[in-house]
Amino acid sequence: MEFSMKVSLINDDALKVSIIKSGSRYRESPAVVVKPSVELVSGENRLGPWLVKVAEDSINVSVNNMNATLRFSYSNDQIIVRGNLGLNDAVYGLGEKALPLNRKRFRVTMWNTDAYGYRYGSDPLYVSIPFFIITNKNGAIGHFADSTAKVIIDLGAEKEDEFTVIVNDYQLDYYIIRGPRLKDVVTRFINLTGKPTLMPKWALGHQQSRYSYYPQDRVIEIIKTFKEKELDNTVVYLDIHYMDGYRIFTWSKDRFPNPTELAKAAHELGVKLVTIVDPYVKVDPNYYVFKEGINGNHLSLDDDGGLSIVQGWPGKSALPDFFNKEAREWWASLIERWVREYGVDGIWLDMNEPAAFDYPNHTVSSKVITHRLDDDSRVPHDFLHNAYALYEAMATYDGLVKAGRRPFVLSRAGYAGIQRYAAVWTGDNTSNWEHLRLQLQILLGLSISGVTFIGADVGGFAKYVPGSGGNVLFTLSPELLVRWYEWAIFFPLLRNHASIGSPDQEPWAFGPRTLELIKNLLRLRARLTPYLYSLMWLSHINGEPIVRPLIYEYPNDEEVINIDDEFMLGPFMLIAPMLTSGNAREVYLPEGEWVNMWSGEVLNKGFHIVDAPLGKPPVFLRRGSLIPVQETQGVLGVLTVLGEGEFTVYDDDGESSSPTPSTLSLRISGESITVGNWINPMPQSPSSIILEAYVNKEPGKVTINDTEVAKAKFNIEPGPPSWYMDKLLYIRAATGSNVKIIN
Repeated sequence: MEFSMKVSLINDDALKVSIIKSGSRYRESPAVVVKPSVELVSGENRLGPWLVKVAEDSINVSVNNMNATLRFSYSNDQIIVRGNLGLNDAVYGLGEKALPLNRKRFRVTMWNTDAYGYRYGSDPLYVSIPFFIITNKNGAIGHFADSTAKVIIDLGAEKEDEFTVIVNDYQLDYYIIRGPRLKDVVTRFINLTGKPTLMPKWALGHQQSRYSYYPQDRVIEIIKTFKEKELDNTVVYLDIHYMDGYRIFTWSKDRFPNPTELAKAAHELGVKLVTIVDPYVKVDPNYYVFKEGINGNHLSLDDDGGLSIVQGWPGKSALPDFFNKEAREWWASLIERWVREYGVDGIWLDMNEPAAFDYPNHTVSSKVITHRLDDDSRVPHDFLHNAYALYEAMATYDGLVKAGRRPFVLSRAGYAGIQRYAAVWTGDNTSNWEHLRLQLQILLGLSISGVTFIGADVGGFAKYVPGSGGNVLFTLSPELLVRWYEWAIFFPLLRNHASIGSPDQEPWAFGPRTLELIKNLLRLRARLTPYLYSLMWLSHINGEPIVRPLIYEYPNDEEVINIDDEFMLGPFMLIAPMLTSGNAREVYLPEGEWVNMWSGEVLNKGFHIVDAPLGKPPVFLRRGSLIPVQETQGVLGVLTVLGEGEFTVYDDDGESSSPTPSTLSLRISGESITVGNWINPMPQSPSSIILEAYVNKEPGKVTINDTEVAKAKFNIEPGPPSWYMDKLLYIRAATGSNVKIIN
């Protein structure tokens, strides 16, 4: 055979099959953080839940009632994997794809690409995650083709009963990840590729951006306008026009004469400053970054040893060679100096596919450009392309850590494992109704592919996009902007961003009515911060997605197999946004009882036509919900739906680098609600709790720790235990309470 095959087991969670062309040198993957524990032998292997039959060029796997037969071959410089695909199988994952959530019968390419103006079906996009999950009535099983080269995955498009994975490389690590449920596959995949980083709490606030805000005074004016209009905004972004001739790690002296004062003024107004950083090092012998890069051998070279030069925003540019430790340490030092000297709070990585204007599709593809690895070997770019952004994010993250920050890194491109270092947004989307729905489909695919801190540019970035007859103009309407905010407020990353030359799309740009609707939505977002932050902590600890498709929570419900216009926020909230112009839509609710968050109406499993007035997206709370919400200083609210459920609230100071969380347990059983005591409390941990319960009638009495409490209306400030009914049942209690609602 032209290749060798080695099979090993990883902690009972996954099986690893390593394929490498005979005589080739093996490269370690940047994606995987767990090493194999047991090597399998030829023939039959029984290990825990696994039954694996290993042949010379194939394996047969049985685990948790799921079977997979994989056949491997190597020819024409490609590794090909073939597997069986059943008639009743569904397929999920694949990361960032402009496709329906169920990706069966599609053929996709993994190749990080500058995809400006992409539409439904455009492929590839910016992020490549060659991971997919096959599900059927027996359970779920995951497949991860770990290659940073170009990978083509056919999920039954060419042959209905077969999937194929074509890898343009001489090596491949192929992982099979066990369930039994889809959510088990997802969390095991995240265990394999690394837990999501814990973002600072301010990253959950509204973020405002534009290509570009300048000069310096305009940035302060934008920040002050948010304050004057009582809009909750925690971040402002600076795009490339803050730089001196688009040189990274520099400031335009004309536009930004005193950047340190800018950061200071922003901080005094309660706003963080995030600057864009591209991978382009301008070729300029007088430019300090270029000189450091040349002198330290930190820039990418051609195979003849000469400097690789591409066309970027500054013109002729070199690309940092992030694939070796020395270059990453140099980049981290640049980030550290930048953050320390100017008070920058976070870094926005753009154009890092890497993109270049002198390549087809504005995306670097080259067997001439080579990269130096940590072992000093040199490898052509095309074998490593999809990992460029991952290594850049790694170095950027390290620089922020060295600067004493809890890192906030936002990256356009990425590969499996990017969640360890960065948030991801969906790139240059478009201001139209098609994209309103498409963004949701893309984000749900990312959410079950390991990337949990995600979002899309609210309102759409691009207004002029390529079309068959030239550029097509799209116009953002007030209705579209509000509808966009209606679902974006439930995603971790909430950023309004518009392209150069676009009409204004800040929340106030369309007049008082639109402003008031968006303001109310942002108030709801701010109120949900304790829930969102707890979900972020849970994602950091155990790898669960923050936002989830319905199939994640309800894998046995055949109606949800193809639903990608609804989603769950954590385990309790179902959001069914309006994705077309109108005021009502059909909603599917899975098993159990659901309460309309706005009206309190109780609905059961099935299809329902629900009202969706502008500014009030259909939101439903699952029976047994316990959703922590922000009330006021020292007071934590809990939206409650009677039933069976539990939830742990997580909190910390929001910014320290290695926090130990404060936790508060919540539990509901029938009409009894238990609020625990804070574990590892902070001085600001709220001791007053207001339960806000959806009930169908006023109770006869309420007891706390077996003592009846008075019926008396109260405000949201701390005070003695009491209760009252006003559409919802409001109960003021304290931590360490057992509350019983008695009819």
